[in-house]
Amino acid sequence: MTDQEIKNNIIEKALEYGAPSAYAALFDDMSDTFRNKFMNHISDRDFGLPIVKYGHPNGCWVLIGTKEIAWQNERLYFLPIDQIVRFSIPKKEKEKAAEIQPNRMMRKFEFEILTIHTLDGDSYDIWLHKGKEYYGFWHMMIRFFGWRRNDTSQSV
Repeated sequence: MTDQEIKNNIIEKALEYGAPSAYAALFDDMSDTFRNKFMNHISDRDFGLPIVKYGHPNGCWVLIGTKEIAWQNERLYFLPIDQIVRFSIPKKEKEKAAEIQPNRMMRKFEFEILTIHTLDGDSYDIWLHKGKEYYGFWHMMIRFFGWRRNDTSQSV
């Protein structure tokens, strides 16, 4: 798939999962100031096309590109999407959600931190607004994992 085909597909999925919202925005719809600043950060990277940004009330955010993701916590980080092995919910996040929402069926809407695990064994915590933005991001990444599986199975 070309970068533009990936972008179109992810935009379609993002719209299905509630973007834009208070904490999710399509990159093309963001302010010129943010877009220009971000484009300067990726000018020497193989980021691909920026697609959708998911944020958190604390100011942290994660932006999905066609080849990498970027996230802003205390500083700006980049990670190639093909280096991501899986996601998990940190134990402390599960415990916090259980305190906030004792009903087991509702806890997933209280999660705000997602841990990204990479091929080299590293892990990174990212902040996402709880609820639909959290799961919107998760489903965008599932789409990338599906493409990776299909690419691998076709080349074998």
